[in-house]
Amino acid sequence: MVLKFILAIFVVLFVFSITPAYAQHHSGALAPPIDLDGLKVAVSTTLFPEDFSFGDSKSTNLSIRFFDSETDVNIQSVTYRVKIFQDDTLVANEYFYDEDGKLELKIKPTTGCQEKELWKCTIYNGEKHAIAGGYYARGDSIPTIQGPIFDKSGQYSVQVSIVGATNPKTLTTQDLLFETFLHLPDKQIFEIKTASAEEFPISVKSHNDEISNFKFDETSNKISYEIPFDWNDHSHSSSINQIISFNKDFSSIPEDSELLISLNDVKIDNEFYEFNISNPDKNSIKIEVPHNDLLEIKNELLSTSNNDSIKLEILSGEKINFNDIKFSFENNMNGEIYWDSKLITGKNIPFTFSFYDKNNISVKDLLFVYGITDSSGKEIWSNIGTGEKYIGIVAPDGIYQESIYIPNDDQYEFKLILTGQYSNNFENFLVSTSNYEFNSQSIVTKEIADTIPSWIKNNAEWWAAGAIDDDAFIQGIQFLIKEGILEIPSTTQGASSGNEIPSWIKNNAEWWAAGAIDDDAFIQGIQFLIKEGILEIQ
Repeated sequence: MVLKFILAIFVVLFVFSITPAYAQHHSGALAPPIDLDGLKVAVSTTLFPEDFSFGDSKSTNLSIRFFDSETDVNIQSVTYRVKIFQDDTLVANEYFYDEDGKLELKIKPTTGCQEKELWKCTIYNGEKHAIAGGYYARGDSIPTIQGPIFDKSGQYSVQVSIVGATNPKTLTTQDLLFETFLHLPDKQIFEIKTASAEEFPISVKSHNDEISNFKFDETSNKISYEIPFDWNDHSHSSSINQIISFNKDFSSIPEDSELLISLNDVKIDNEFYEFNISNPDKNSIKIEVPHNDLLEIKNELLSTSNNDSIKLEILSGEKINFNDIKFSFENNMNGEIYWDSKLITGKNIPFTFSFYDKNNISVKDLLFVYGITDSSGKEIWSNIGTGEKYIGIVAPDGIYQESIYIPNDDQYEFKLILTGQYSNNFENFLVSTSNYEFNSQSIVTKEIADTIPSWIKNNAEWWAAGAIDDDAFIQGIQFLIKEGILEIPSTTQGASSGNEIPSWIKNNAEWWAAGAIDDDAFIQGIQFLIKEGILEIQ
């Protein structure tokens, strides 16, 4: 407790460098607040690992937190009564006590219960508090629940009654009842066999019940399957939530290539999926498409599908060009943040944090925190981790990924701070900062320029050489824009001027056709013609 108190004070002092304006998000559920003597108190439940399913490991951790919802401060000395239901079936029911308002429970799922009432198969282990009477954590030992809990996929209800708070002797006038819901995904494993006789297991965790028609097309390196889906259902299953995991040596979906993911042939935006490479053994693709976003493409989906399923397709696209920021620290460690250079501001951008020593070897179990500020000095994002015994985010194999919202084009300062290693904080933290300017307009322009067919250069070359006149060149460009063959960034149309085309535009066309200037310069010339009214777009 003393260590927790010291670290809590340190975090407060640390806020001048990094404040958790946008803290790391976690899987879990939050019950609505209830009034307790003028306080708005609430309960949250979190499962770790967040996408646990039976068979992943022998146990999982369930955290139950009781706190003031307005200040986000835990209520001290809490006695809980915890009931867990699988659908409507009670599987656990016991009292627990915790001093700091955050109850940690280890759940060990078991199967084979022959009792009609499943809760009778559940066993509780740990020490009981002498005064409060509930099981409680002592030292590094936490209460354990073993039984038919989290042994099946589907929805679980965690009902928490607050029996006492502030002091183990104090009982609340009336039990405060909270209910939260956790959903365990359905897990299926498929074996992919390639033409070279290699076999790769592909794990699919579906929060939308069991999937069907899993296929792998080696010719196109495409994975596809069908997800059960009901458009009339507005509950949890009305969103798409899938996790696909595979070994790192599965070359059909390489780490350095973009993903092309579609639902019934409708490509989804990158903000709805995350390609996680931080695990040393496996890569995973997490797909989350909320119901409201599905509604935006509902007509397109329903025009090509049944009402009771959605076809998901995943394949690799072009190789990614990464933007990166490098950092160096006094202890000879180095850091790097990199992301897909095509991603623009105004959306969540998946950033990868990588740490390595002077020999370019990944640093194991590193602890770090970070913050991002804009050009005005306003902090837009930060993360100091969630550890109670140390400060920092854990990068087990020197790598960590997080999606971060970058609001707009600007100059941003990225601050990385190494806080420790192997779950212990350094005596002195190590700080490194770097700046990066986001300019999405140039990215968009480049993407559009990349779509210019090469044969358009022939027209530019003929015009520059006098083989076709100005009118023919303008009419040709108008036709290409109208048909969508040549795409131009949004440009204000000027009034028709009748002016001649400036000679520098023709020079640009000649140089562009010869490869002396890039596509951006040619596009800028076309934009000038539109603004001056020489080139009219219908």
